[in-house]
Amino acid sequence: MPAVAAACLSMTACTEKEPGAESSTSASESSTESEGEATGTTTTATTEGTTEGTTDPTTTEGTTDPTTEGTTAPTTTSGSSGFVQIDGGIEGGCIPGKLDDCADNEKCSAYVMEPGYCCVDTNTCVPILGDLEFGDECTRTDMNDDCGNGLFCMTQTSGSTGMGVCLQFCDVTNATDCADKGLPDANCVSFNDGVLPLCEDACDPLAQDCANSNFGCYAVGDQGFTCTLPGFDNGLGNDADECFTIQSCKPGLICTDGASVTGCTADTCCTQFCDLSDGNAGCTDAMEVCEAYYEPGTAPPEYTNVGVCEIGRAHV
Repeated sequence: MPAVAAACLSMTACTEKEPGAESSTSASESSTESEGEATGTTTTATTEGTTEGTTDPTTTEGTTDPTTEGTTAPTTTSGSSGFVQIDGGIEGGCIPGKLDDCADNEKCSAYVMEPGYCCVDTNTCVPILGDLEFGDECTRTDMNDDCGNGLFCMTQTSGSTGMGVCLQFCDVTNATDCADKGLPDANCVSFNDGVLPLCEDACDPLAQDCANSNFGCYAVGDQGFTCTLPGFDNGLGNDADECFTIQSCKPGLICTDGASVTGCTADTCCTQFCDLSDGNAGCTDAMEVCEAYYEPGTAPPEYTNVGVCEIGRAHV
C-alpha cells in the first residue's frame, strides 16, 4: 500500500469539513515509513470528477455548490482510505456497474442515506428518468438523476444536487468493464467503500498529463492516480491550505496529514508532489523533503519517482 493517504471523492473515510466538501485519503494515509522517515497520515479529499472529454459546469474554480450547505463529511480513520479500495463492500442492494441488476425501467444508482452526509453512501434501484449519455450535462435530485442506465450524474460532490455531468459506473469485479463500455483508456476506480465505482483515466501526477485541460491528476490511494475535475474553493487549494477532498487542492498538490506540512494549521492540508529523482528540489519549503508516495518495493514502474513534500524527521 502506498505511503501516502487515500482520497475521498465522496467516500466514507473523510475528514470533517466545511459544508459542500468531500474528503478522501491518499496512498500514505496510514502512518507509514518511507526511506526511514515517517511520512505520517496523508489524507486526500474525495475527487469525483469526469473522465476525459467531459466538462462539468458545476466545478468551475472558485464556485461552491449551495445545495451542499449544512452537510457534514465523515471523519477520517487512520489506516482507512477515502478513495476507498477496490475490496470495499457494496453497501446497498444493487451493483451500479451492472446494467441488469434492477427491474425493467430501473437502474442501480447511489444516494446519501445518512442525513447531512456530504457524499453518497449506499446504492439502490431507482426509476430511469432519462437517457442522457456519458459526458452529457445532467440534473441530480436527492436520490436520482436523468442520466441513462449505468450512469451517474456527478455534481460538485456526489451528495450534491443540481447540474452536473453524466459519468460511467463500472463493475469493479470486471477488469475490462470500462473498455467494454467504450472507455478503453479508463480504469474502474472504487470510491466510497465501493458505493461509487467510476471509470476514470489514469495519469502522471508529476506531468499532470490529463488529455482534458480542465482536469487535474489526483491521487486515489493505492489505486494510483486519476484524472478528475478540481474542486478547490476560491482562494484555497494552495500549499499548506486546509483541504477535505482529493480535488480540493490545486492540480500538482495532494491533500495529506496536516502534521507533515509546514505552515498547516488544520488536520489535513495541501502539499506538493515532487520527483524523487530530483531530490528535494521540488519542495519549496526548506523543512520539507521529498518522500516516496509508495512504500519501498510497491510502486508500479510508471510511478517509481512520485514523491510528496513532507516535513523531514530532523525537523519533527
